[in-house]
Amino acid sequence: MTVNPGRGLTWSLSGAGISLHGDWSYSKRVLFRVRDHGSFDASASGASISVSVTLGATAAGEPTIRTTGCSCHIDRLKIRLHGGASWLYNLLIGLAENYLRRSLQRMICKAAEEAINMDAAFELETLRVKVSLDEQNLYLLDYRLVSSPTFASGYLESFHKGEFFNAGDPTEAPFQPSPLPSPPTVDRMATFWASSYVLNTAGYVLQKRGILRQNFTKEDLPEQSRQILRTTCGLFSGCIGTFVPAVGKMFPNASVQIEMYSTAPPTAGIDPEKLTGSFAGAMVFRARLSDGSLAHLFGMAVTAKITVAPRLHGEILKANVTSLEYTVALTDSSVGPISNDLLRIVFDMAKRMIIIPKLNEAGEMGLPLPVLKHIRFTNTELKLEHDCLRVSTDAAYSPSSLHYVRH
Repeated sequence: MTVNPGRGLTWSLSGAGISLHGDWSYSKRVLFRVRDHGSFDASASGASISVSVTLGATAAGEPTIRTTGCSCHIDRLKIRLHGGASWLYNLLIGLAENYLRRSLQRMICKAAEEAINMDAAFELETLRVKVSLDEQNLYLLDYRLVSSPTFASGYLESFHKGEFFNAGDPTEAPFQPSPLPSPPTVDRMATFWASSYVLNTAGYVLQKRGILRQNFTKEDLPEQSRQILRTTCGLFSGCIGTFVPAVGKMFPNASVQIEMYSTAPPTAGIDPEKLTGSFAGAMVFRARLSDGSLAHLFGMAVTAKITVAPRLHGEILKANVTSLEYTVALTDSSVGPISNDLLRIVFDMAKRMIIIPKLNEAGEMGLPLPVLKHIRFTNTELKLEHDCLRVSTDAAYSPSSLHYVRH
């Protein structure tokens, strides 16, 4: 296979030989019925075929493929019949071999074009250009092509949207992606680049839809850790009533719930050393009293910078938190003054028990890369670059079936 700059791809096969054994029969009525049957051996030598194709994109951003030309040549075709009156037919068949050779050349091109325009097109349809990221299909990762693929010297490029959307709101993010690097010389079959724009559009959509607002209660924690959100506990068992004594005194024997929300869209940063996320938000602590009402305790403003380690699991990009740096400041309090040291103790508790586990849970879900159904990645390498990450990989094609439904 070769890449023709500016035009497309060419698949070429040369020096091929084909051997075939089969049966023949005929029946014809003239004045009386004439019939005969037998077997045959056919061989073609010096066969070559060249098929040119191009890739495109539909208005919906789906990839397309079609042939732009085909040529086939067979140096020699030899046919020998057996059985019946084959001794006679073999004397005459040499007159038909050139005709049959030309017919076979046309048939091979027709079959090759059908394999591209129908079977290969069917395979391309398995490339999902919109990937749902939740069970309710509310949030989509848009991988549609923004233009037709381009063909350079030795490689082809395809350009994809790479943006998060809410399923009911196609509004684009109010910022633009930074340019991606030009393809370097690589020793893998395929390379994917994804800029921080992909993650930043996710932050924009989630903030816009109010998704980055969660209430956490003791039921959201493992059973053995639920006492941490109690206002009353033993001296050494550890709970919020111990960390902030005024809470335990004013609201004894209650449980605390924490409302967390972002005050601005989270932003992502990528450099060759790390992948980070910057957050600005707030935490509000309330006590659930015995009559079911909520009593405000205190609130704090939080800014945090999270460093994550990305990894590739098959065709899914996953990540886990490696560090979380933060600053906190008291915004209001109904339980009197709270020192920054106490605020940090409270936030460390929330960070360890709630925030990092939830972030790792989201990171484990991961982001699927755009890939055909029967393709799996092998020999992969993931590298961080300036404002983007790069996945270099080989690809193995292993269809479960070569049966296609045609319309």
